[in-house]
Amino acid sequence: MPIDPATGAPLPYPEDQGMDPAMAGGMPPEGMPPEGMPPEGMPQDEMAPDLAQVAAQAPMPEKPFTIKALETLVKQFNETVDKLSGGALPQVEVDFSGVDGKKWPDPLPPQIFVPLIAINEALKVIEDGKFHDKYGFDPLEVVNDVGVRKATAQLNRMAGDKKLAKALMEPTEESVEAASAPPSPGEFAEDDEALAEGLA
Repeated sequence: MPIDPATGAPLPYPEDQGMDPAMAGGMPPEGMPPEGMPPEGMPQDEMAPDLAQVAAQAPMPEKPFTIKALETLVKQFNETVDKLSGGALPQVEVDFSGVDGKKWPDPLPPQIFVPLIAINEALKVIEDGKFHDKYGFDPLEVVNDVGVRKATAQLNRMAGDKKLAKALMEPTEESVEAASAPPSPGEFAEDDEALAEGLA
């Protein structure tokens, strides 16, 4: 059974669940496009229903974010994840080039909001949440540049924690035990699915 490299969560084979592989994210029937294939230029994970629900939770800012602050947040997130994962996870990319002026009037882009939710959920579940107590922050409260800078600072602190990196990348005993038997359809909680997909 495949294991998510970031979370250690077991990822069931479609046939283990008695499901049509096309309905479980596998290969589509011949001649049919993959279900949920995103438009060109849009990351596929943004089209996943669970991630779309997470992205929709991003709050409107109290006032427009500055592009510079958001770019710094994205850069720090990538540096942090790169150090914590040993380069095993893909980089987050957000294109601000088409924005008029230097302000972002909308909620945090899903490309960064969803990963922020995912990393905070990961902090909650590893080692009884002790790392979340130390580094956690609520992405739902990132509604201005102050919140963006606080999140950036927390990510910067995480990057230097080797114990956190080890805890994130090593499967827990529970995940190893869970891997011995495939979960039944619908067994994953929505948060767990979003977490696994968001960090993949």
